[in-house]
Amino acid sequence: MILLIIICKGIQKDNHLEKCPFLCDANWGDSLLVEHQNYHKLLENDHYLWLGFDIPQSFGTFSGRDGKRN
Repeated sequence: MILLIIICKGIQKDNHLEKCPFLCDANWGDSLLVEHQNYHKLLENDHYLWLGFDIPQSFGTFSGRDGKRN
């Protein structure tokens, strides 16, 4: 089984973005991810919005945004 490196995108609090240091190697649905998601969801209100999880782009993969050709 291949594990993913999953990061927390952070939060938006009073219209300001704030980073979250959460990073783990897991798969979607793992208990660590569910617990972290629940933590942020409990804090959500009109001034606090959780931005979710993301998977960083792998090394060596071209994004197409740098203007370089393959």
